[in-house]
Amino acid sequence: MITIFNRKEVCITYDMNRQAEVRNILQGANIDYVIRTKNRTETMLVRGGTRAYTGSYGNRQMMDYEYHIYVHKDDYEEAMYLLRNIG
Repeated sequence: MITIFNRKEVCITYDMNRQAEVRNILQGANIDYVIRTKNRTETMLVRGGTRAYTGSYGNRQMMDYEYHIYVHKDDYEEAMYLLRNIG
């Protein structure tokens, strides 16, 4: 099981196709992973809802979602090797 205490980040991307490619590589090697998706256009109530006031005009849609991919720290070296050499 991958938790916040035993994971390492192997990829950050804004590209949905790239995150799918990374997932396929990790699945092919039987490496468990976790993906955290962050919607960068959400209104942040903690920050006073600044996005609601500034809008999203001029923002690139492909940058709306940020994908963080994590693996267990014991699988980190193998995952990075595969992503460098295959992906």
